[in-house]
Amino acid sequence: MKTILHHRTLFYYDGPHVFEARDVMGGHYVAMMVGSELAGAAGNAMRGRGERCLVAGVAPDLLRSFRSGAIDLRSLLLESVPDEHYLAAVDAGVDRPLRLERLRTPLADSGLLPDPGISAARQPRG
Repeated sequence: MKTILHHRTLFYYDGPHVFEARDVMGGHYVAMMVGSELAGAAGNAMRGRGERCLVAGVAPDLLRSFRSGAIDLRSLLLESVPDEHYLAAVDAGVDRPLRLERLRTPLADSGLLPDPGISAARQPRG
């Protein structure tokens, strides 16, 4: 089972909302909180009642483009590594290893994508 560790919080609003993560091999990921009720919309049956996050494997240069404000969060997720889309339970918080469950639905059809325009250059303040 693949796990990731929190690396850097990108958006904070009453807790980490979007964050960078890494796996044990150094792979780059972006995670976005989606809430517990939305996880079922993606065809995944995750146990527990805690928060869930959408996780996508991303190339380092694409992540840099997002951090610089050149692309928005929706574009980052849509341009992420194909077949590297997951859900993770965040029951114990983002400071613990997060176990990933592969997203069963194509990301574009999952209902989990954010609205266009969310940019690191226009980060919401919490």
